[in-house]
Amino acid sequence: MYRPPPLRSQPVFEGKTVLLIDRNQSAREVRASVLRNHGVEVHTADSLQAARFLWQPNVYDLILFNARRHLPGEALEFYEQIKEAAPTERFAFLVGPPVYLSRTWPGEGTEVDASQGQWGATIDRFLTAA
Repeated sequence: MYRPPPLRSQPVFEGKTVLLIDRNQSAREVRASVLRNHGVEVHTADSLQAARFLWQPNVYDLILFNARRHLPGEALEFYEQIKEAAPTERFAFLVGPPVYLSRTWPGEGTEVDASQGQWGATIDRFLTAA
């Protein structure tokens, strides 16, 4: 079913609340600024520990999580904990090249880690948890 794009006078994001998790301060500040300029209330966290402290069920419309800065096990564990406590919570993962989500990163970030098999397995783990 076709839905026409929203009118400019009706911002899509205005009034939404986002929890932005990113260890990179400059990227976090830029992302938060862009979201705020679109009417989004943004709460930021520089670590998973800070995010756990800020997070409460049914407060955020979206959790925007830069998974590149965390080990895959930590990212998946955080996601599973939140989904267990609040199954309807919405997540968006910011991911870069597949090497960032490899099981061996940061110790062995190589071309082998970026293969379709490794990347596919990592994505499958995230999708299975969803």
